[in-house]
Amino acid sequence: MSEHKQYPDKTGKDSSKDGLDTVTEQNQSVTRRSLMKIAGATGATALLAGQSTAVSAKDESEKFDPIEATIDDVYSAIFLGDVTAREVTEMYLERLEAYDEVLNTIITLNENALDRADELDEKLEESGPVGPLHGVPIVVKDIYNTKDLPTTAGSLSLEDSQPEEDSYYVKQLREAGAIVLGKSNTHEFARGGTTISSFGGQTRNPYDIERIPGGSSGGTASATAANLCVFGTASDTGGSTRGPGAFNNLVGLRPTVGLVSLDGIVPIAGTYDTPGVNTRTVKETALILDITAGYDPNNPITSRSQGNIPAEESAHDQDSYTDCLSEDGLQGARIGVYRDYFGTEYDALDEDTDISEEQKEAAAEVTSVVDSAIEEMEALGATIVDPISIAPIEEIFELDDEGYYVQGEVKSSLNEYFDSLGDNAPISSVEELYESGLYACDIAGSIEAANDADLDTFEEDFRENAGLRNEIRDLVLETMAEEELDAILYPHRALPPEKIGEPGIGGRSRLSPNADLPSIAVPAGFTEEDHLPASFELLGRPFDEPLLLKLAYAFEQGTDHREPPEEFGSLSEDSPEPPKEMDVPIAADEDC
Repeated sequence: MSEHKQYPDKTGKDSSKDGLDTVTEQNQSVTRRSLMKIAGATGATALLAGQSTAVSAKDESEKFDPIEATIDDVYSAIFLGDVTAREVTEMYLERLEAYDEVLNTIITLNENALDRADELDEKLEESGPVGPLHGVPIVVKDIYNTKDLPTTAGSLSLEDSQPEEDSYYVKQLREAGAIVLGKSNTHEFARGGTTISSFGGQTRNPYDIERIPGGSSGGTASATAANLCVFGTASDTGGSTRGPGAFNNLVGLRPTVGLVSLDGIVPIAGTYDTPGVNTRTVKETALILDITAGYDPNNPITSRSQGNIPAEESAHDQDSYTDCLSEDGLQGARIGVYRDYFGTEYDALDEDTDISEEQKEAAAEVTSVVDSAIEEMEALGATIVDPISIAPIEEIFELDDEGYYVQGEVKSSLNEYFDSLGDNAPISSVEELYESGLYACDIAGSIEAANDADLDTFEEDFRENAGLRNEIRDLVLETMAEEELDAILYPHRALPPEKIGEPGIGGRSRLSPNADLPSIAVPAGFTEEDHLPASFELLGRPFDEPLLLKLAYAFEQGTDHREPPEEFGSLSEDSPEPPKEMDVPIAADEDC
């Protein structure tokens, strides 16, 4: 992995509706690796805090405990005066300093995070909290534009890319009071599931640092699971919110496309992409959806959200997504179990896939965890319809393979994003990106495929793709209607996270995006042998997020399968030894 440089200062003015005159909007950032070198004995927290002294472990436990702290915990502690936003931020920066050399979750730290916290503390004293995220430290996946920090998509090709404005989603979170600690690593250009990039390297799973954290939002998920932040932004094209959630014992919701704005986010395919978050609880996911769902004129597809968001003026019984949550939410619910997605039979349909006995045994462990979760769901009042059939497994496999996004949409979406960066964009087109070779060999094939796409035939390809998506969606909705189902359940991943560098199978994430339906990954427990996270997914009808959140919340509250990774607990404990840094082959230097 190549050396990262320290970025120069640039200034920008905050456009927050709260009127915070933020120095945090200045582009004074430091990459994780250069920070560790610069900080030396003083450490990251001292560097970022200037002359301030970081909170000691003893004071930390007396004032506020960041381990598993929720949005409500942070907000309440600050509002009641138990702790300041600055002190909370120092705690998380201290945890990043202690643990991120091992996990490698952060690409760029925000060296003005504490200035932002100070401003929020002043604002609280003057006029009260600025919003429901007042003082909440978060990380932002490095495909979201941030005007005070570079947005690289994990790629050396965008190393110097500095957007002029925040993405709409980040702007919403900041206006609600969030403090951005830094930009989290992503699988490069969000084009894979292991979270490796030419700019950020390989992120690791806090439950086993020899394993992948999922992707592409693995930096966010690993940081959130290890309590290096309260939550972080993710995105989902084919599973990039739900997959890292499943592999890190977190919640991951894929909203219906059009519910949340994509403006200012590095795209893959505009009709498949949707923003999201990884959180430790369902309530936090619902709260963030309350903040971010709605119409954005800069992303016209969000017009679909009108009338589909719970609000006082809507047809919904509840006034918000958080109001939809109920501990009794599973009582009377009908859940269909899609058995074709359990085990390795589905993977075996790919003639090029060899399945080992070890993988079959690992899949059996995940099946056992999810089966136990189904029993728990039934005990909580749900009616389980097991099994259900959507279509012959071979037909679903073929539709899953052929129904995914077309490369013409990738090419046109990326070209539009590069154009939005203006004259200072380091890359102006997919063709220029391909020719630069400044990306990991891991994604070289996908960049080449996008470059080779024929935009003259794009509309025809797109219509054919839309037809396949409609076919899949109709099959799912017909099954739900015939069985009178509220949701369909299956493992999000049929196997646990694989070790870094080993081939992985078992992905079950594409049904949701291919059918253009929302789904949520929910922690189901841990495998017996290696104690690795396992998760099930609940798939619903278009804009059925209120129901999915209600079902997931009831299960979570009735079972409590969330637990933090043991090796990344209190700072008083010994930190794990940093693993040997991995080299990431770059297309410009290697014959990929």
